[in-house]
Amino acid sequence: MKHLSLFLYAFLASLCMAQPSFAAIENENASAQEPEIPDALSRLMKAPDIDLNTIRNPFLSSFEKNRIDEATRYKNRKRLPSNKRKREVLEQFDLSTLTLVATFKKAGRDWVASVEDSTGKSYTIRRGNHMGKRGGRIEKIDGQTVYLVEQMINPAGEVVDHQTTLTLAEVNDR
Repeated sequence: MKHLSLFLYAFLASLCMAQPSFAAIENENASAQEPEIPDALSRLMKAPDIDLNTIRNPFLSSFEKNRIDEATRYKNRKRLPSNKRKREVLEQFDLSTLTLVATFKKAGRDWVASVEDSTGKSYTIRRGNHMGKRGGRIEKIDGQTVYLVEQMINPAGEVVDHQTTLTLAEVNDR
């Protein structure tokens, strides 16, 4: 036991002699300008802002999400103005099957156009009429073109306007 206490005393004495005093360390630091230690918080990355209204629900299965999206699209389809009115004759045809045959204007009146279906039957159309399976409304007719606006549902389920044109076919194209 005597030897152990002596050993500890010698060990502590050697430690004290090997290290310079606290005052000496302070003087060394003051004389040598060390660069400042960077702030640890300056290296942290900032998390991106998260919109909690549009974030995907992790507990909602993809099948359930698709079912909800389809229900939303169905509701929007019912809100389309073309579904709230009586259908016209030309709305049973796809626009690709209709051909613009002629446009003409009587004195003091609006432009009128003649459209032909795939069987050769001709129809007269005016501004405000509807045609095509998507219920396109005729917005304007000029000397060469009929301008239609179709209301469609985009993949997000929103109702958007889509502009389509029918142009006068050249006689030599047939």
